[in-house]
Amino acid sequence: MSWDFVKRRPTMPMKSLRIVPLALFFLFGCATDRSANRVPEKTFVQAESSERYDSLLQQIRGLEQSVSTLRSEIAAPKKDEKKDDVLARQLRDLEQSVSLLRSEIGILDDRLRKVRSRPPLDAYKLPREVSLCGEKIPVEDRNVWENLDREFLLTLSNEAQILLWRKRAKRYFPHIEKRLREMGLPDDLKYVTITESALRPEAVSSSGAGGIWQFIPSTGERYGMKKDRALDERFDFFKATEGALAYLKSLYDEFKSWTLAMAAYNAGENRVRREIELQETRDYFHLDLPAETERYVYKIAIAKVILSDPERYGMHLEEKEFYDPLQVERVEVEVTRPLSLVEVARALDYYYKEIKEMNPHLSNSSLLPGIHFLNLPPGTTEKFWAFFRNWKEGK
Repeated sequence: MSWDFVKRRPTMPMKSLRIVPLALFFLFGCATDRSANRVPEKTFVQAESSERYDSLLQQIRGLEQSVSTLRSEIAAPKKDEKKDDVLARQLRDLEQSVSLLRSEIGILDDRLRKVRSRPPLDAYKLPREVSLCGEKIPVEDRNVWENLDREFLLTLSNEAQILLWRKRAKRYFPHIEKRLREMGLPDDLKYVTITESALRPEAVSSSGAGGIWQFIPSTGERYGMKKDRALDERFDFFKATEGALAYLKSLYDEFKSWTLAMAAYNAGENRVRREIELQETRDYFHLDLPAETERYVYKIAIAKVILSDPERYGMHLEEKEFYDPLQVERVEVEVTRPLSLVEVARALDYYYKEIKEMNPHLSNSSLLPGIHFLNLPPGTTEKFWAFFRNWKEGK
């Protein structure tokens, strides 16, 4: 809408005059300063959006009525062509106003749908029963309940983090769940990745543990993950998952308890063995362990509680808001001279950045001589092998 439209107001019907200034008020944001009345941000956003939404609906109804009136006047037989031109311009401006207001209403409608007022934290309560890998957590013990409740509230207070867990879980959980089923292991073990790395494939801890499953180099090597100047397979999601599940299974075989197995995954089996022998108990919840390990199983349990029923805790997402599942085709390739990943990307019609991000375990821009696993975009395996044959022949 142009300001010329406002200047021509004297020629407009009075009903249009009442509507247009209000439309301009909303379209150009002529609102009063809100800084004087501070309210909680989420409540303010929702209240402001609701009021604005209702007001805009009223403006649209008024403008549509004005449009209808003008159309009737234009359609009526008359001899004043100059007046017809004025009315036609007014009609175009009003129709533009309606279009702009409808667009803003669409934005606000989407905003209101997403912005929900969550109850205060004390409205959420721990479930009466909590289990992990089929083992009941003794919440009837007040010390255990207190520890679990602390992790529950601290986790719920970080809404952004939980939403990111949910989004990333859509990408990585399907493969982990599949391998857990195939290996006959508890599905709850997937939540170990939440506590270890928040499902960030590039995560590196202060102690040097890396990848989604957070292996230190020595344990990673023990479970088949190579590490050298050009390669660090702890960041290979598929290899690390195989290693982590094998490691957890071996820990359970030794300790006969999934809570102890998870504690050993965090602190190391040697430390847990020593503490069991010293303290003469095999009950994780009554063992004195390093502070991080004492909180570790509780954090995993709370990740399960919340992610198993996120809507119950106010974590709403639409299907389109989840991250895409991890979809790659995996090949094993042996090279006798460096193979440039830039060349691979060009041959597959992909950007180098895309190929590199699919292969975070590769530290260099080239595959060095040796045997490697390479993740490729879906549907490109045949094209890769055709390129690779020509590359080997020096073409």
